[in-house]
Amino acid sequence: MIKLKKSISLILLVLLLLTLLVGCGKKDEVVDTQNEVNGNDVTNEIPEIQFSWGLDLHTALPFIPLNRVEEFKERGIYLNALSDDKYELIEDGKPLAVLSFVSTKGGSEVATMMGQGHLDAALSSNTAILTAIDSGTDIKILCPIQTGGISFVFSPDIHAKGWEEVKEYISNSEAPVMIGYHSPVSGPRILIETILKKEGFKITEDPNQIDADVLMVDLKGQNNLIPSLSSGQVDAWVGPTAYPEIAESKGMGNIAMNLKDFPPTDTWTNFPCCVYSVREEVLNKYPEVFRAFARLLNETCNYAMENKEDAAKIFSDVVGVEKETAEKSTITYTTNPDENWLKGINVYVDGLNEMGKFSGRFKDKSFDEVVEKAFDFSYIKNVRGE
Repeated sequence: MIKLKKSISLILLVLLLLTLLVGCGKKDEVVDTQNEVNGNDVTNEIPEIQFSWGLDLHTALPFIPLNRVEEFKERGIYLNALSDDKYELIEDGKPLAVLSFVSTKGGSEVATMMGQGHLDAALSSNTAILTAIDSGTDIKILCPIQTGGISFVFSPDIHAKGWEEVKEYISNSEAPVMIGYHSPVSGPRILIETILKKEGFKITEDPNQIDADVLMVDLKGQNNLIPSLSSGQVDAWVGPTAYPEIAESKGMGNIAMNLKDFPPTDTWTNFPCCVYSVREEVLNKYPEVFRAFARLLNETCNYAMENKEDAAKIFSDVVGVEKETAEKSTITYTTNPDENWLKGINVYVDGLNEMGKFSGRFKDKSFDEVVEKAFDFSYIKNVRGE
């Protein structure tokens, strides 16, 4: 009986040793595979950053380096896909972070998730981030990623073109003209309301206020823009590329104005829209990561503007629009927060205050005070050598 117990104990010990050896072997395989993928020794843990960008022509920029890895390796900064939603950020051969992609529905959700600490960084609308900072979330906007790319679209049976005809249509309408927007604090919404008010039109969000000239309608998401015209929910909407181009190409909308047509003419052509922003807590903890991503964005914007046809092909594949539609985009991809860009941000800040969207840190604050609190251009200036 004693011999049997000893035999069983010996067998169990051997099995335990074999299990440990197999487990160690598998662990080494994972590290070796990682080393083979990266061409680097993985000796230190790198941070995992929760990052969001969109599947749209405004914020889908990271898909360019993800689809042109060799070109960006030559530029010294690139993304290495570890899976469908995790990407290594590698600068000059050194892995700096793993970016974990978080899908979001738009700027409002980005702002909420950053406020909850569930999201570290994002490419999204500047107005959503500004309202988040106003509400108490500590975020820094590091640079723009694009300008332009906003259009005003009527239903296809309304044939107005240009501001004068749009103005005439609104003025002659017996009922308030219903204009939709995709998010309460979206750039397109702020811009069109600012312009309409300056032109003397009475704006409301109350459908019972029949003496108003314009009824603003929250369509609750970009995907609801195009259907809202065919369903008769609104007469028009203002929204980002490529929804206007898609609507017109399918006969479901009439682009009445691009930014260059908004009054005063040619004032708004390169108007600000989306930005690169980071929660201050993680920015202060990993500054080298976010400076490197600023470098990646700068290289990506340059690539997109220098290789428009190829960029359109990439966007077509990942965003789901026709290549010809992507090529018609009026977007300028840039990381340069120049004087004109800041003037545009000033318009947004004034508009948000006038609409009562600022109720916290930025309420009735000067533009200089907002800039000091919300922006940090040191990272992009370092990248651009300025």
